Amino acid sequence: MTNKQTALLGVLFITTAFCLLASCNRIPFLPRLEIDNFAETNGSIETMEVRGVIYARVVNPQAALDPEAPPAIWVPAQVYQSGKHSAYTADLPKTAAATELADNRLANDNTTEMLTAGNSTLATETSAEEQLAEIPTEIPPLRRRVLLFPSQTSLQQPEIATLLNLELEDKLPLRVADCHDQALLDKGRLLNQRSEIATAIKTWLNDSPELPMVQFIIFLTTTPGRNYNYYTCSWIDAQTGSHTASFSFRANLNGQLLLPLVPNDPIPLLRLVDSTLWWCRIINGDEENSYLLSAGHRSDLRYGRNLQVFQRAAPIKDPKNSKILGFEFTKPLGVVSIVDFFGDDSSIAQTLTPLSNNFDQAYAVEITAVETDIKK
Repeated sequence: MTNKQTALLGVLFITTAFCLLASCNRIPFLPRLEIDNFAETNGSIETMEVRGVIYARVVNPQAALDPEAPPAIWVPAQVYQSGKHSAYTADLPKTAAATELADNRLANDNTTEMLTAGNSTLATETSAEEQLAEIPTEIPPLRRRVLLFPSQTSLQQPEIATLLNLELEDKLPLRVADCHDQALLDKGRLLNQRSEIATAIKTWLNDSPELPMVQFIIFLTTTPGRNYNYYTCSWIDAQTGSHTASFSFRANLNGQLLLPLVPNDPIPLLRLVDSTLWWCRIINGDEENSYLLSAGHRSDLRYGRNLQVFQRAAPIKDPKNSKILGFEFTKPLGVVSIVDFFGDDSSIAQTLTPLSNNFDQAYAVEITAVETDIKK
């Protein structure tokens, strides 16, 4: 038997084994998305990738024994592929027109505005001291700020970007901001490949004279498939410029989205957000001891919330290759407390004594619960 014939038989054997493995549903054979290895035909699998680990949503084995246990959990993809868990199929993605979800969200917003208007008289009668007294003892987490980086997909299909923003803010403690930088908007219209967009974001971050006022940068890309068009939402860490998470959603060939866009009960993403430090810009106000912050109600700031102010954000670099690993806030100036709100997402803060240094702008950083306990 010649070498050519031996090689041909080897390829035939590998192909046959590959098909047999694919038929058992334990080792899927076609990539469903750019970020995972699940079969395109298996629509019951929800996946996401966080910090290099791919997760699958599966039936929780404890749910049969404990009625209060969640019906589904997220496990690493390797655990699912081992065959020890089955995919959770109780809430498969559903087709829905974009306008239907938008109308529902608009109706909820209108209801909230009506309730707020109905209670406005009572609110005006509440003194500032009473408002401060009503602050709950448990400090709620601040919404991490996310920039939707312009890409060809988000610019050409703004309705999809809008629905994604709504779901992100509904399922995660995030506040999504649009990009208003005209230079980035002009450049983003030509970008649809994940690698080139990630490079553009890293270049933009490196060229920025200061730390951006967001914790994450997300962007959308799309790839056509045989039965669906796939959209991938990629997450970039604003400190390092490195890829940190991604998930995908689908639309049928008629353009109707399969909801949800954000995976259900996204616990791995929630842990990622919660473990990320929060900061915003702070500048001097018009009055003495008054300061203006680029974050407010939409970031879940509340009356009386204290924030630590730092003058600088110094990069921490890897001594081997000078790669930025993150930022360290240095030169503490003091603590400010939120007293009022204005605009879409801005607030006014005051302090009992002037901050320790004059500055054009600085960073207001979240004081964690641990730091608060230590000070007490």
